[in-house]
Amino acid sequence: MPMPKISVIIPVYKVERYLDACVASVTGQTYTNLEIILVDDGSPDRCPAMCDAWAEKDPRIRVIHRKNGGLSAARNSGLDVCTGDYITFVDSDDRLELDIMQRALDRQQQKNADIVIFNYICTNENDEPEPESVCTAICDADITPETFWPHFFSCGDQCSYYVMACNKLCKAELFRTRRFAEGKRYEDMFLLPGLIDSCKYITCMGYQGYRYTQHSGSIMSQGDPRSYLDRSEYLLEWTAHFAAKGDTLRAEGLLNDAIDNLTEKDRFDLSTQEQQARYRMDCQACADAYRDLAKRTGQRSMLLRAVLLRLGLPVYRTFLKHKI
Repeated sequence: MPMPKISVIIPVYKVERYLDACVASVTGQTYTNLEIILVDDGSPDRCPAMCDAWAEKDPRIRVIHRKNGGLSAARNSGLDVCTGDYITFVDSDDRLELDIMQRALDRQQQKNADIVIFNYICTNENDEPEPESVCTAICDADITPETFWPHFFSCGDQCSYYVMACNKLCKAELFRTRRFAEGKRYEDMFLLPGLIDSCKYITCMGYQGYRYTQHSGSIMSQGDPRSYLDRSEYLLEWTAHFAAKGDTLRAEGLLNDAIDNLTEKDRFDLSTQEQQARYRMDCQACADAYRDLAKRTGQRSMLLRAVLLRLGLPVYRTFLKHKI
């Protein structure tokens, strides 16, 4: 029986310092049947040449050179050409433990899981562990899409374990028609609900097989997520997702989080007409979401909230203040 092939998709952009260590941690895996796709996302430094040099050294490596489009677009370019039975993503400033692909695949085959989630450890720029960032409480577990969400919503600060794309081994069929939302921050959050609901079985590993590098250019350094409209937008998508599943209580909670975020208007960069229009559309989407929940539940109070949100967030906030 042939060994399953794992496609490892690595977007590359301005990571000269980290790229060699990252790729070495993939080529050095104890599991060797890998298809390694380096996606040069228009990197302006030496990274394109470094990618090509790696491809000359290892026949498993394929390089895609593309115009800069961001992390999601680069991952999508890799998804468009990958041929593996399984897919995993690695950010090019991070590293893998050398046995993680073997461990994850063994776990997948033992459990016949659609997704294997393995643990991660945060490190500094010198690849030294950051003890306060370690997900030490994560244990091996087997879950279904129905039990996934209670795990997610109860894990607090460790929710990134369940969200991030880079600590998962996924069956390739999950990405046959699914792609990352381009031009968005927190692209993993936009992807997650549909990805999980496409599964029958998910297995989790406590083993810390992914080394997540934190530095000034990393995702974790981008500041408070409440300062980006993307947060309210993925919360609105999650609201619609859970409403459609009949979990209107969860949907309303997520919708209120989106509304609370949008009320902090001073956080956002609304210096352009495009951003101002986007902000207004997000506010109106909150009204539409409450109207949808009112139809689903028959609750007139939700319809009232929808009407007030249509009048504007200041009116809605005044209503809440007097209601309290």
